[in-house]
Amino acid sequence: MKKLSITGQIAVLFSFALIISASLFTIITLNRLKYVAEQETYSRLITYSALLESHTQNPDTVIKDIPVGFVKIRKDEIIYSNDISSFMSEKELIFVIEQVSTQSKKPVITKKLVNLEKKTIYYVVTFVDNGLGFNVIMTNSLYVNKLSQNVSIQMILTFTIIICLTILCIIVWSNQFTKRLHRLQGHILNLPRNGYNVSYQDDGLDEVGELSRAVESMRVEIQESEKQKQDMLQNMSHDFKTPIAVIKSYAEAQQDGMADEDSSKIIIAQAEILKHKVNRLLQYNSLEYLQKDREFEDVDMKEVVEEVVMGYKFQTNLNIELDLTEDIFFKGYRENYFTVIDNIIDNAKRYAKTKIKIVLKKDRLRIYNDGEHIDEQFIKHSFKPYEKGSKGEFGLGMSIVQKTVDFFGMRLIVKNEAIGVSFIITK
Repeated sequence: MKKLSITGQIAVLFSFALIISASLFTIITLNRLKYVAEQETYSRLITYSALLESHTQNPDTVIKDIPVGFVKIRKDEIIYSNDISSFMSEKELIFVIEQVSTQSKKPVITKKLVNLEKKTIYYVVTFVDNGLGFNVIMTNSLYVNKLSQNVSIQMILTFTIIICLTILCIIVWSNQFTKRLHRLQGHILNLPRNGYNVSYQDDGLDEVGELSRAVESMRVEIQESEKQKQDMLQNMSHDFKTPIAVIKSYAEAQQDGMADEDSSKIIIAQAEILKHKVNRLLQYNSLEYLQKDREFEDVDMKEVVEEVVMGYKFQTNLNIELDLTEDIFFKGYRENYFTVIDNIIDNAKRYAKTKIKIVLKKDRLRIYNDGEHIDEQFIKHSFKPYEKGSKGEFGLGMSIVQKTVDFFGMRLIVKNEAIGVSFIITK
């Protein structure tokens, strides 16, 4: 099946299903039809039996619809039809008569038997003269077989026509369907070549149309992402050039003996800025390879928060307030939670005016600063790494937070308070 086109696969599968269904329907219908044909045969035989009693002529001359043989048995005479032997042998006829004689005198008895030639014989027994005599009228299975055969031929022809027309419709429909898929495939393959600038959309309301719209949405997002990456690379190049240029100029001044006593401090400070930017890039890049290669640990968040805050003790004059509950554990990896909290506090340190407050309660960590509000558009984009904040800083730090929290199955909520901003990590 894999070597067939979609058109071929659909045609084969549908034809197979239709043939099986038609075969089962035919078998069931013919079995039922055979029963109906047998009942019709008995009905005709009963009619002919009545004709035997009422007709004054030889019955052989008036019963011509189906081949019939009969025997009339009275108290004092027995009358046979001319061709009775073509239906039953004498032995079989005696068996039928004996069987009838031993049965209760019902007005009409309908039965069938298989004769010595393995042919089915249908016969009807009707009692007359208050049960003193009876007629046995019989026929072969010609009528039943002929009716079944005619209906079978008609059904086979009908189903053959239906199957052919259906396959034709499927081929036409599937060809149109595969053409749509090929157009969409060609569009996807050409996206990188045309720089994601060419749009394509299938107007269908089916799954292909939905796939087309999803591809178009992906194209627009990739196009925006590529543009943001280009902007980021340009801005980061400028961002890296500044500390590098400062370091170079002061180093050259020292080499020429023209530097003052503060030049070394400036070089070290600029190197720290450059190191900080590089570390953020490395942290973000490492998240691309973050995998659950081991079971999540129970991380003591009070210890992690205290360790991060200790690192900022001599880096800022802000008042850092702690309200930490004992024995609060989050599922994840300790080193990654350390990075998350470090990035949030580093971000808060740049924007806070007087204080940072950290509150740790059950299933909830809140880091608040009394700085300016964050642009709602920046929050809405879930801190994309290619966008800058209000102070021209890239969103790498908060992108790291967002991706790490998502990976651990937690939720990051950023909320502009009446004064300041809260970063909340919760389950």
